[in-house]
Amino acid sequence: MTKTEQEELLNIALEAADKAASFISEQAKMTLKVDFKGTTNLVTNADVSSEQIIMETICARFPDHQILTEEAGSIETGSDYLWVIDPIDGTTNFVHGYPFFAVSIAVCEREKPIVGVINHVHFGDVYSATAGGGAFCNGEPIAVSTTDSLKRGLLATGFSYEHDEIWSRNMDLFKNFTNLTQGVRRAGAASLDFCHVARGWLDGFWEYELNPWDMAAGAFIVQEAGGSVTKTDGSDFALFDREVLASNGHIHNAMLDQLKR
Repeated sequence: MTKTEQEELLNIALEAADKAASFISEQAKMTLKVDFKGTTNLVTNADVSSEQIIMETICARFPDHQILTEEAGSIETGSDYLWVIDPIDGTTNFVHGYPFFAVSIAVCEREKPIVGVINHVHFGDVYSATAGGGAFCNGEPIAVSTTDSLKRGLLATGFSYEHDEIWSRNMDLFKNFTNLTQGVRRAGAASLDFCHVARGWLDGFWEYELNPWDMAAGAFIVQEAGGSVTKTDGSDFALFDREVLASNGHIHNAMLDQLKR
């Protein structure tokens, strides 16, 4: 893929995210229709409409590309290009007016991300990255932190909707990392946790039971910001493996040591 083609993909992703973010901002002022996908897993009319806005924007320019979304499922065309979309990452936060929710869009070529865009709707921060082109926030370059020890690190994690064995194990990890670091945050939107690692606000982030749309854009932005992304056992990160460890690189092995225990 040429740089020009990559820039075109980025521009469409930015346009789609911006349109969706504008819509979501207006919806935040209104009464939402909230349904339940599980006991605590929410979906709103805004999620569905935001997703439709994004898909229409993409399909108008790239009708032959494949699409994977949180709400509508997948559009399979056989193309090498796959758009991975989360129309509102952090829906529970959105419903409660807690300002940590975002639009997340990634473009993958044969399952390898080549473009990532995350729009932090409430604050207007737009994160973006292209393969080999670095990571940006609002057009300015960003980079991971230089923190080189756990005891000086600030981390983040998240918890699945199902309170099962994995959830319980992560609670133990949460307590352990809280003892070893300067703190562990839980904002409730994985895409933004990735972005905050990418810009150096956080030094590391781990989570289990994630979906491709939770990780695709964010993990890619961390990598382009100079960070490290693997599975929680240190093996290569893969989009459909449902777990991730993202860090500034300097504390990655120290985090792995704790996760492997």
